[in-house]
Amino acid sequence: MSASAPGVTAVLWDIDGTLLHAGRVAVGAFLDAVAEVAGTRPDGRGLDLGGRIDPEIAATLLQSIDADIALVPAVLVRLHELATARAADFEHQVVPLAGVLELVTALDSAGVWQTVVTGNIESIGRLKLQAGGLVPLIDVSLGGFGDHGSTRVEVGRRSLDRLVAAGWDGDLSRCWIIGDTPRDLQCARALGVRCALVGTGRHSVESMADLGADILLHGLDQAEELLSRWGLEQ
Repeated sequence: MSASAPGVTAVLWDIDGTLLHAGRVAVGAFLDAVAEVAGTRPDGRGLDLGGRIDPEIAATLLQSIDADIALVPAVLVRLHELATARAADFEHQVVPLAGVLELVTALDSAGVWQTVVTGNIESIGRLKLQAGGLVPLIDVSLGGFGDHGSTRVEVGRRSLDRLVAAGWDGDLSRCWIIGDTPRDLQCARALGVRCALVGTGRHSVESMADLGADILLHGLDQAEELLSRWGLEQ
């Protein structure tokens, strides 16, 4: 990698609501997986799922239909199978959010390490990023995915370890998580890295205003303040 801008050397992206929207294909696969394993299809409405990793989501969905959470591993296996079989649907439904491709490209040009810290299991995260045209700009081989730990913080640590092993200098003061939920911020604080939150998911900028993020953005197409802080003014 080439020399990076002074304010950032690594960016760990959340996927859903931050980089892209995936339509109903991933949600449908998850609900179908629970139905096939547990015998009842949850509707998923009214549940606090934003920012959770897929094992937590599976447990929450199972609990919502009074099913045994010991079925979580089986649900995740079936989720992987269904999503893989529906890869063409991801290609049709995944849409990168405004400003994402431009910002990811700018970071790549500056030599910034980019990967993900996401609740998605790895196979689904890869499908979404590929369908969104974000690979290889975002290096999925260095990512932390929902099946890499029991909490989002463990997932984040997995990504940091992978980055260091690949040659990143490990300077946490110049590492950023970018996400769209309070749980992204909680993860960043637990890891000791900086955090930008965007209001392009289920949480508005106003609802996250008092959480203490380093920067709040309405969208990544309005990232001038972040670019300035990083020393990447366009």
